[in-house]
Amino acid sequence: MSDHSDQVTEEQVQERAAQILERLKRWEYLEGFDVAAALDVEAAARRSLKARSRPKPSAHDLLTAVRPDWEKEAAQQQLTGQALEAFKRQILESETPQVACDTDGFADLRYHIHLNKAAVETLSSNAEIVLDAFEWAAVGIPEIDELVSPIEALIRAEISAIQSIGRASSTGQAQLVGIYPCPIPMPEYDDDFDWDLASKIGDIIHHMGG
Repeated sequence: MSDHSDQVTEEQVQERAAQILERLKRWEYLEGFDVAAALDVEAAARRSLKARSRPKPSAHDLLTAVRPDWEKEAAQQQLTGQALEAFKRQILESETPQVACDTDGFADLRYHIHLNKAAVETLSSNAEIVLDAFEWAAVGIPEIDELVSPIEALIRAEISAIQSIGRASSTGQAQLVGIYPCPIPMPEYDDDFDWDLASKIGDIIHHMGG
């Protein structure tokens, strides 16, 4: 992914940093624990904004990445119109790496990053697609969005551990579980997560404009 850091202004960084500081106030009840002092808030804000400014793939790019010969297959089958759209959707539903994010626990401080089977399997061959999906899934969840860049670095470093958990799972899925604002989530099993696949694929197609 290219880094369009020139799109990030100092005003945006300061605004995001102020938002992070406000969220960190949830830790104030812990006497002697100054999390704001331990976290470089401006750096976290800048990394988050830079990650968000990167271009995302189109639906066509995503299809080509997960099944390079899909257009040739469609042509061989003479697919057009609704049949072609159904074929593309089937590929996305069965082969697209998907990531979902959520929070729970006290003040929503515990965060989860769910990876479907395709995402777990694709990490070693095309981590960029998985990280693109992660960045999109983190939108609207500040506890994760603010930590996107360091979490991405951890995912790259822990591919083997994540895939080992996926292979040992009955579903092939895995999740990363952490406590905000620590950007070091731990890989865990994720057999019970309900993906509601059709809805998520529709969101992906709508988001990517294709």
